[in-house]
Amino acid sequence: MFAAGNQFGLGPSARRDEKMAFPAELRYNPNVKMKFKGAVLAAAALAAAAACDPQGSLTQKRIRTVERGLSRTVYLQGLAPEKLKLEDRMNFYRVPGVSLAVIDGRSVAWARAYGRKDAPSGQPMTTETLAQAGAFSQMIAAAVVFQLAEEGRLGLDDEVRRHLKSWSFPPEAGLDAPRLTIRRLLTHSAGLSDQPLPGYQRDDPIPTLSQMLDGEPPARNGPLWIPPVRGSISRTRYAEAGFVILEQLLEDAAGKPFDVLARELVFEPLGLGGSLFEPGAPGFLEGRAAAGHLREGRPVAGGWENYPNRAAAGLWTNPTDIAAFLVDLLRSAAEGKGVLLSTASARRLLSAQVESFGFGFLVEGPGDDILFKLRGKTSGFSAYLALYPAKAQGAVLMANSDNGHLLIEEMLCALSAAYDWPHFRPQEKQVLRLDPETYASFVGRYEVDPSYVLDVRWEDYYLVIEPTGQTATRFYAEGQSLFYATDPYVRIQFLKDREGRVAGLRLWQQDFELEAKKTS
Repeated sequence: MFAAGNQFGLGPSARRDEKMAFPAELRYNPNVKMKFKGAVLAAAALAAAAACDPQGSLTQKRIRTVERGLSRTVYLQGLAPEKLKLEDRMNFYRVPGVSLAVIDGRSVAWARAYGRKDAPSGQPMTTETLAQAGAFSQMIAAAVVFQLAEEGRLGLDDEVRRHLKSWSFPPEAGLDAPRLTIRRLLTHSAGLSDQPLPGYQRDDPIPTLSQMLDGEPPARNGPLWIPPVRGSISRTRYAEAGFVILEQLLEDAAGKPFDVLARELVFEPLGLGGSLFEPGAPGFLEGRAAAGHLREGRPVAGGWENYPNRAAAGLWTNPTDIAAFLVDLLRSAAEGKGVLLSTASARRLLSAQVESFGFGFLVEGPGDDILFKLRGKTSGFSAYLALYPAKAQGAVLMANSDNGHLLIEEMLCALSAAYDWPHFRPQEKQVLRLDPETYASFVGRYEVDPSYVLDVRWEDYYLVIEPTGQTATRFYAEGQSLFYATDPYVRIQFLKDREGRVAGLRLWQQDFELEAKKTS
């Protein structure tokens, strides 16, 4: 199985008019009641609420669909997608635990947890178990900005240098200061460095924000103020560096650490007792947090890594907390009855900005089908959220494995079927039959390194690829040199040299990619 091996699976990891997610015809429905949480909602409480709900039987049917109706993300043309059990797919991908919370009618309709929060002890995953949420942090950081903006302490279009006090861009940075605004940091349109920021083992020294910004030890990244390419400041490019700068800016503007700001402005008003930012209170995590797991199923050393770039990737939370946060945004935007933001601010936060980026979200789709989504990834943890504001529906899913995104994709297929969403549908893939000579040219051995090879053979109308120590997998042609596998969805491109001979291959699966050289 490609996803479970040591080499395959998930890898480490100009403003336009605001497109409102809430059409004018959307009005408050007095029959929709919010089951809001003053603290973390337990699974038993949610089940009891569902039992009292006249839609309870429909909710239970949808839960069964998620538990028993997963679909592979791709399937062969002419074959109906197979319905799969969640438990079986967790075992297939070596994902110890997963939890989710589902939004329906601007309320947290239900939440469930499955499996274990760590493989060695076998302790059960619960809806209250904490996990790292990666880029979900950026959504919370955006909410902090909007709160401070409502208080008049800063503005979205303020120049960044206006609020920075404890750190400043060096003269040689070459940044266009008047155009470097808070809005651009939030929407990944500042043209900043896109280098990934690593996690730190629990006994490693943790760098300060200034050390990370300057690329000084103990930070393990380079300087984050590398001058952007001329003209790139108006283009989007995912850059955690922008949120490191934003975190420093918020601390300077408010005079408080970012984790304190998030607690006082977001978590405490909503009663989100299962959410905090590092460093927070380290002891708070013990016994409550899941352990992260690598692709092959082994736990992350020490259980997890620390992410000092808190506004970019340092959030610990659970799906029910994040769902409650999203529900509050929906209630503010649609009804003006949320806790955190005014209607105008909530609608602005839930709007498209630059290309596919919003304020801490990715945005796609037209009209009532507009989707706000976000994917979180840290070492050993995976998370995803999907929110349809006009439909008042969505879901938050979190898993304690690098392979979690593969499982989450299949769970989203089940949720899409249960709630009739326009996204997350299994993709039907055509199977091409190539000339025998073409198949034969790909047969051979491909070396990733001396200890890890891919043996490729040809059978009928597909290739069979067997990685070292893993199960052989069928790959079907979708082009003259491009092939795919369905379980899990993996693609391979065969590479040729200048003489037209097959010289190697490139394999990718979501954000994981590797190359292998043909040796025979």
